[in-house]
Formats: sequence, C-alpha cells, structure tokens
Amino acid sequence: MDTNGTGRDAQTETFSLPDVESSGEVSEQNEEQDGLQEQTPRHPSGAVRPQPRQRSLRHTPLSDDGRAADATQGGAPDDAHSRPFGGSVFRTRPVRLAAALLLAVSAAVGGLHLWNYLQSYEWTDDAEVDGHLDPISTRVDGTVVRVYVEDTYHVKAGQPLVDLDPSDYEVAVENAAANLSQAQQAVRAARQNYDLSVANLNAAIATNDKAQLDVARYRKLLENQVIARETYDEIAKIGKVDAATVNADRAEVAAAESAIGQTEAAVQAAQAALDQARLNLAYTHIVAPASGVVGDKTVQVGQRVQPGQQLMTVVDLDDIWITADFRETQLRRMHKGQPVTVHVDTTGRDYRGYIEGMPGATGELYSLLPPENATGNYVKVVQRLPVRIRLYPGQDPDYRLRPGLSVEPTVWLNEDEQVSVASSHPTVVPQLDAKAAR
Repeated sequence: MDTNGTGRDAQTETFSLPDVESSGEVSEQNEEQDGLQEQTPRHPSGAVRPQPRQRSLRHTPLSDDGRAADATQGGAPDDAHSRPFGGSVFRTRPVRLAAALLLAVSAAVGGLHLWNYLQSYEWTDDAEVDGHLDPISTRVDGTVVRVYVEDTYHVKAGQPLVDLDPSDYEVAVENAAANLSQAQQAVRAARQNYDLSVANLNAAIATNDKAQLDVARYRKLLENQVIARETYDEIAKIGKVDAATVNADRAEVAAAESAIGQTEAAVQAAQAALDQARLNLAYTHIVAPASGVVGDKTVQVGQRVQPGQQLMTVVDLDDIWITADFRETQLRRMHKGQPVTVHVDTTGRDYRGYIEGMPGATGELYSLLPPENATGNYVKVVQRLPVRIRLYPGQDPDYRLRPGLSVEPTVWLNEDEQVSVASSHPTVVPQLDAKAAR
C-alpha cells in the first residue's frame, strides 16, 4: 500500500506550503536512499555492504519538517504545521517571552539601583590615621643620669621620662637666693635712709622758720635804729642758709625715695633670677606632657644634651583622626558633617565617623616647594585636598588605631544615608548637627 499517496489524498485540503515542502524533502531523501541501495555491492554471502554515504544518511536524524511529514503521512494530524504560516509569537512561546520581558525589566531596575548606589558615595585609598606626635626635648643643657622608658612603653601624663644632673642648677638656685636676700637688705637700708632724710628735712624746716622770724624782727629793729647794720646782715645771712638747708633736705628725701624704688626693683630682679634658677632645676626632671606610647627614643644615660635637642616622641592615642586626600573632582557634593565609613586593614573592620573639616588649600601648596604656574610650561594635574574625618567616640577602646595606618574611607553623600548613620550613634547626633550648621 502506498502510504505517501494515501497521506496526500487524505489531507490535500489541509496541507499548507511548509507541509508540501517537507513532504518533497522526505520523498527526495527516500529516492536518494533507494538509489544508494541499488549502487551498494552485495557480499558473496548475500548481505548488503552499506556505502559510507549510505551510513551517513542512516545516522543523520530527520529534521522537524521531516518528522512532521512522516507524522502526516501516518495519519496523525500536526496542529503546529496546520496553523497558518507566520503565526503570532505570543501564541507559540508566551512563557519565554514573559520571562525575557521580566529579565529585561529586572536588569533595568537593578542597573538603576546600581547607578544610584555608585553615585551615593565617594571613596579613596589615599588616607591614613593621624594624631599628635609630641616631641620630647630638653630645655636646659646637662648630662643624662637616668632614663625611665624605652620604645613602645605606655606612659601617662606627668610620668618621669629622663633625669639630668641637677648639681649645677642646685648651686644656681642657692646663688639666686643669696642675691635675693642681699637685694631685700638693700631695700630695708634705703627705707631707713629715707626716714632719716625726712627727719632732717623736718629739723631744717623748723630751724628755717626760726631764722626767718629773727630776720623779720631784726629788720624792725634796724628800721628803728636800735641795732647796727652789721648785726642785721648777719641775721639775714643765717636765714638764707637755713632756707637753703630746707631745700637740700627736701632733695635728699626725694633721692632716698627713689633709692627705695631702685632697691625694690633689684629685689624683683633677684626674685626672677631665683625663679628661673628653680625652673632650670625643675627642667632637669623631664616628664611626659600627655598620655601615649613612647617612640623614636634616642637618649642614653651619660649623654650630654643641649637645649632643644629631641630625646624621644610620645604618640597621643586619645586624640586621633583620619586625613583623607580626595581628588578635587570628588569634593563636588562633599561637605562638613557627612557620615563616613572607614575601613582599616590592620583591624579588618569598619569604623563610623563624620567629616570634621574641609581643607583650606590643596596639599601641594603646603609642600616645601609649592608649584609656580606662572612660569614655565603648565601641565594640568588633578589636585588632592586633605579632608579631616573624626571617628565617633568609643569605637577604639583598645587603642588599636595608630597614626600612620592606611585606611579606606567612604563618604556617604545622600541625606538618607546620613540620617541612618547618625541614628546609629544617638549620643553624637547633636554634635554632628551643630558642626554641620557651622
């Protein structure tokens, strides 16, 4: 029975153009296989040895159109091929299309969120922990007789560090004390001279008063021709001498008073010399100005030191901050008070803080040789500015943050990020708001 012919007669009305083309391809493949069978040599035993081309045709699977044609010839209708050519994609693959649209929308939304996140912060790895490095130097010269600390020692404010030989300064204190006593004695002597001068002045005034009365009385006697002219002249001379004595005594009183002022000034100078001698003696005992860790120690016992010579450094760990060198293009939306997340490689954890201050100038202008763009060839270089970041209190109770450590700060630029970070530290929110207002 001719299956191909039966299939064509039964479904002539329902075939479409793709089905006819598929049936033609199947017929051509069947004819080609028949031709190959005729050309295939037979084995003497009667078995047919397939040619290579025939083997390949046997192992080649039929296409979808071929399977559709076979199914149609077998009497099984194919709804997919019976539909008109070029049907709507929504009818054939609705699930795939919906998945593709959902994936595209998710990618767009995710890309928008990623873009907004990347624009919500500024980050740099050009940052480090900063702090106060207190240099310890001597204010007087002397010989070191004792050193109390070594490098990495923890010290407290007022703790002894170095002692110098105090012998010379003890002698200077005694000498200054003796000079002060001598000046005080001079003040007492000047006051006694002043009292004596005042007494002499009073006596001279009394004598002069009596002499002036005598002169007036003798003048009347002379006018009445009771006494001789020579007697009157002698009394008049005595009166003039007594008047001059009064003036001289008054000058002596003024000089004695001035001498008191000079001796009192000498006392003050002697007192200052004594105070300086005592200070110099105190400077031989060097103590820590603040609590911290000792470093860069160079002093040794027996060493002769001079004023201003640095002996060691004390690193203050109670007051540290972050200096972040941001590019000038990163400061566009950055301002004082914004929250900051600081990642420290040493501890492997993040710390919370805020921008304490914006820079006044670029770091290059503070260098030893600042640039001079008005001369020579000019090359534009993106500048960096040091931003000061302060950590919230209580985040480093073990003092693990040390000046010089490399950190990676991230400044959050959005207001909602600022509120969320500040809300996690309610004890410092008023400080943050006050600083931002300033």
